Amino acid sequence: MNIVWKQTALQSLIQLDIWREDNGWSAIGEHLVEVIENYFVQQEMSIYIPGKVVAIKGVPIYMRMVLISPGKSDPYKVFYRYDKQYVEILLIRHPYQKSLFE
Repeated sequence: MNIVWKQTALQSLIQLDIWREDNGWSAIGEHLVEVIENYFVQQEMSIYIPGKVVAIKGVPIYMRMVLISPGKSDPYKVFYRYDKQYVEILLIRHPYQKSLFE
């Protein structure tokens, strides 16, 4: 499975690391990239497409969201789009970051 990282996803990882550091936690962006890629590589998308369909106000993209936990921490919200050729990672959020659905 090919994995494509959109600029918005990379930017969200940078913002996530800044947010974590502001809260006294260490950066996790690079580790999340590895965890997320491993998650999608292991999925058999022809049988089951994981996550639920979501919509973000003002974003005209069909996408899904999965919760992925990098170890013992709270799970991160990973927003993605699936095509038979690839998974396109759009955005990553920590559950305590400000909601995108307000």
